[in-house]
Amino acid sequence: MSTHRHLIIYKDSKHPLTLNPLVGRGNARGMFLHVVFAALVGLLVACHSHPSFRALDAQRHEADSLVEGLKTNESLDSLIRVAAKEGNHMLEMRARQQLGRNYRESNLFMKAIDCHRHELELAQQLHDTIAMVQALNNIGTNFRRMGVLDEAIDYHYRALHLSEDFSVKSDRTARKNRVVSLNGIGNICLTLGDVETADSVFRAALAGERSLDSHLGQAINYANLGSLFEQRNQLDSAWAYYSHSMKQNHLAKSDLGISLCYTHFGRLYEKQGQTAKAIAEYRKAYDIMAPSDDRWHAMEPCLALAQVYVRLGDHAQAKHYLAIADEAAHTLHSLEHQAQVAWLYYNIYSKEGDCRRALASYKAYNEFGDSVSSEKNLIHMQNMRVRYEHEQRKAEVDAINKEYRTERTLKVVSVTAAVLIFVLAAVIMSFLVYALRTRKRKQLAQQQMNEMRLSFFTNITHEFRTPLTVILGYSHMMEQGQLPPEEVVNIGHMVSRQGSRLLSLINQLLDIQKVKSAIGQPDWRHGDLVLFVSTVVESYLNLAHSHRIELMYAPKQQKAECDFVPDYAQKVVCNLVTNAIKFSKEGGRVLVTLDVSGDMLTLRVADYGAGISPADSQRIFEPFYQTDSKQKSIGSGVGLALVKQIVTSLGGSISLDSRLGVGSVFTAKVPVKAPAGVVVKPIEVYGAMSQQLLIDADTLDKATAPADAAKADATAKAAATPAPDLAPLDTDDAADTTDTRPLVLIVEDNADVAEYMSMQLRSRYRLAVAHDGEEGLRMATDTVPDLIITDLMMPRMDGYELCQAVKQSEVLNHIPVIIVTAKTTQQDRLRGLQMGVDAYLNKPFNAEELTVRVDNLLEKHRMLRERYMQAKAEHKADASAELSPRDRAFLKRVDELIYSDMSRGEVTVDSVASALCMSQQQMRRKLSAVTGDTPLAYIRALQMKRAQELLNTHADVPISDVAMKCGFFDTSHFTRAFKQALGVTPTQYRKKM
Repeated sequence: MSTHRHLIIYKDSKHPLTLNPLVGRGNARGMFLHVVFAALVGLLVACHSHPSFRALDAQRHEADSLVEGLKTNESLDSLIRVAAKEGNHMLEMRARQQLGRNYRESNLFMKAIDCHRHELELAQQLHDTIAMVQALNNIGTNFRRMGVLDEAIDYHYRALHLSEDFSVKSDRTARKNRVVSLNGIGNICLTLGDVETADSVFRAALAGERSLDSHLGQAINYANLGSLFEQRNQLDSAWAYYSHSMKQNHLAKSDLGISLCYTHFGRLYEKQGQTAKAIAEYRKAYDIMAPSDDRWHAMEPCLALAQVYVRLGDHAQAKHYLAIADEAAHTLHSLEHQAQVAWLYYNIYSKEGDCRRALASYKAYNEFGDSVSSEKNLIHMQNMRVRYEHEQRKAEVDAINKEYRTERTLKVVSVTAAVLIFVLAAVIMSFLVYALRTRKRKQLAQQQMNEMRLSFFTNITHEFRTPLTVILGYSHMMEQGQLPPEEVVNIGHMVSRQGSRLLSLINQLLDIQKVKSAIGQPDWRHGDLVLFVSTVVESYLNLAHSHRIELMYAPKQQKAECDFVPDYAQKVVCNLVTNAIKFSKEGGRVLVTLDVSGDMLTLRVADYGAGISPADSQRIFEPFYQTDSKQKSIGSGVGLALVKQIVTSLGGSISLDSRLGVGSVFTAKVPVKAPAGVVVKPIEVYGAMSQQLLIDADTLDKATAPADAAKADATAKAAATPAPDLAPLDTDDAADTTDTRPLVLIVEDNADVAEYMSMQLRSRYRLAVAHDGEEGLRMATDTVPDLIITDLMMPRMDGYELCQAVKQSEVLNHIPVIIVTAKTTQQDRLRGLQMGVDAYLNKPFNAEELTVRVDNLLEKHRMLRERYMQAKAEHKADASAELSPRDRAFLKRVDELIYSDMSRGEVTVDSVASALCMSQQQMRRKLSAVTGDTPLAYIRALQMKRAQELLNTHADVPISDVAMKCGFFDTSHFTRAFKQALGVTPTQYRKKM
């Protein structure tokens, strides 16, 4: 039924042109406006005229002559890149068309569709109707071969509509394109069982091929009509049409067409029960296609012969043809043909009583069938999205086409209104340009806002899940009674700290809306602002020290009694100081200056970080916006937006002065005088300014830019407290060489989460802790741990980058990696798996799940190592087969280096480690993790193996020479080592041979 609806739409698609209603009423004013509009359309079209049909045709032929000599996909790709770079759209379009056809012949339909869609876009840009029709037909053909018929028929109908609307009806290429569209529609109708529609469409296509005098085209449509009669079981008519097709194929000298006709004849003979004649026809078809490179069409007679022989019980012949078809199907990645081959194998093995192979073939058949179905569903979903986008643009295209058709029908232009028309045209064109630009800007802004919101929700999830990991983890331990009594206070501090962090983040989110909507009135107080800011800044000393950053406070006045909003002041200072610490380099400084002059406060916060680009500086105060630095995955993009709204709500201003590679200065200017009529209450600020962070503002340059402030650092009165050691948490365990427990490296930028993980694992493993990816990679390279647990979202180097560096390092690529993350999408998991991640843990995670994951990965690695050691102890030649490919490659290289050193003289652990570009400790850890042997034991084993080979094959070589060839200068040392390893001396070993 769907096909009939399409045909009705096609037949009724040409509607009469509807003129302006004012004209029909005889209204003189309407007539005048109509004439003005027609002239305006003519002027617009004249100003934007497109290349003529003949010019486009010449360009196509010129481009085709360049593309014709290029057969390989690589050469076509190179031509596409060159053409795109030079802006030669015609050459790029024709090259993409040929590349898409190459992909189609290789059964890579999705790549082919992508090429033809780019071809369609370029054709639309060139306003080349013939090229658009060809691109639409190519896309439809690919979808038809994939079995996605609803998409296929849509593209063929679009091609047919364009062909019907094309003005140059006599052009041979345009007529051929129309026939191709009809042919595609007919095949789809035939597949869907709409025989009547298929018959009419095929006959229309055949008439078009006759008018073109195309023997090959007639052959194809005769064959299509034969298939139609065969489907109706009218075999005599089918014979007649297939015979007409064979005649036309001979005239066209088409081996492919002749082969297909033989296949059709064989199928008809088979339906009539004449098996011998059917086999003869199938063999003729196969004999024609077998020598050619067209393996796709060679499979059809091959599978037909196999099916006949299966039915006849001649399994040997059936297997012969199935093997050929199976190889071609795998080469072309044709899941449908692979499924058909598997089904025939299943029938053969079932009849032979080979249950095991029959079951395997049946499973393969089901798997291929499921894969075909899944692929079609995926393609359908993708194209539903494409169709949605296409429908959005369709209205605009229809409007342009309508204007174009109106322009062709209206020719009379009033000379009297020429000046008015020109003015109107200029105004309307300006308006259209302005409207289009405004729309484009809105779309771009909407897209950017959507991206910012997506980034915000991703990051806010991480911000929520991290403290929840600590809170829920320790709560679970408390419920289970697993909390160590001596750690209760420390754990309570951590839980409280993470809870405060979570509450602070929620409050910031609420404060943005509260400040923006002015729901809450500012609570103005009067007191010492200098001391109040000092207490706020002092609360960040520990955070600054943990990042090895010196935090300084330099107020212009020692005391400043004024009006201010304590809650707003605290939020502004907190966010600016936190932002400065986060983006400062280790060993850097953060400087806070304050100056109250008259009724205006000037607050500056300067850092010595990487700086912010001018483009990011323009948008840094927008909600949810984050810069494209390595810190972009940290935070929520809320803090600076809140600061901006608070300052603005108080009638102040905030600005940013930043230089890349130098640092940034945020300057906030806010009134410190409450508005008239507002009740101001006093506030008591207790305590004294910390001398640890206080410096004299008079010693600083008033510019306070990072580059200038750096000069004033020498005058700072107080040095920051030494930063806490960032070495492993369990340093005693890590340094204890007698502890043989596995070493686990935890890479986590949140100290509380790292401590929580350590508490779960320290009783069973040695632990080392790093606070970001770069430090983690450095510690992993130095210590070569047995397992790495890493957070995903970290500064400087994230978890993905760390995992990729580990898997690419010859020293570390054997180490299992667990990623702990709040990003739980399937896309993130697939990316991690592609980089070699061994396991995922979602925040907040269960402590038992963490220990089980670690235990399982280490146990799996240990079992691989023990299987290798057992195979090696049993002197199996392929003992290394028990290891992973990377470990086998590593051992192969070690063996080559050791044998090379043997041939040159004495072999040592140091020489092998140097050749591997490793330290001795790294080599020892790596070799022990892979084989269970120390480097010395592994070298000695290879020396003894080499000695046995020489003693077995060279009976006349003196023992001293054998010792030299095995890397021993001292023969007695060699003898002792040999006897220790094999229980006999070299001489005794040779006598036993």
